[in-house]
Amino acid sequence: MILTKDESICLVLGLSYQTTISSNTKLNKLLARLNLFFIPIDFSFSLNKYGSFNAQLSSLEDTDHYKIEPYSINDKEGRKYILTKKGKEFFETDIKKKLSKIMTIEDIAKLSSEIYHLSTLRADEISDNEHKILLVDVDERFKLGQKLNEVLVDLTDLYNEINNIKEDSITNIRLKALLEYSYHLIKFLKEKRFNRLDEQSYDFDAHMFDYYFLHNIGSIIPFLKEQIKSSKKDKIKINKYYHYILNSVREDYPFSIENKDLKDLIVS
Repeated sequence: MILTKDESICLVLGLSYQTTISSNTKLNKLLARLNLFFIPIDFSFSLNKYGSFNAQLSSLEDTDHYKIEPYSINDKEGRKYILTKKGKEFFETDIKKKLSKIMTIEDIAKLSSEIYHLSTLRADEISDNEHKILLVDVDERFKLGQKLNEVLVDLTDLYNEINNIKEDSITNIRLKALLEYSYHLIKFLKEKRFNRLDEQSYDFDAHMFDYYFLHNIGSIIPFLKEQIKSSKKDKIKINKYYHYILNSVREDYPFSIENKDLKDLIVS
């Protein structure tokens, strides 16, 4: 499962204060935040000085589900995004139904609370929060390197137990695939993507999913440890993590299951 661009925007608008977002930058920030809830969306993000950035948002036009109102403030042009009546119906029926397949009631409540809160903040405040969570800032490179090493060590230990997962159910097969893919992905980040952490500048060609994947995979390691040992598997969470890690990126991210050269990137 992956939310389309239209579904992703309607989800964020539906959870935001007055179902409205006041700028492209804030829309970028709130869409990007969905990644920290393991919600796969059909948006890719690069890094600019504000963090997650997707250039496509500036060219969006009105749809049945949301409208865009241009405005001027302090001699600067802006765009306001507003959920329409059809958009609200779409949010309540289709989008919530999709989320229920990968999230618990508690997960959805937490998502709703956070997006609503963030929608009341300035875009730069949301950016600062994202930078702290993902260790994006240059002066956090040492912590980023430490975290990368810790996650890889933990995953290596778990990967050594992968044959203990019996492929006797769809849930177990997905758990095994999630562990295997996560292990090789973190190795890819360590040896290819974050191999120049000593440079004292931002890499503005960076793909933000490098940061999302490191953070998110690191956060689910305790869950993976527990699930490998447990005879009773948590189908909803395994399904959520599986869909996010394997399906949230497409051709523009090299470590994607859609990349025909993916095998060449797997470091043995």
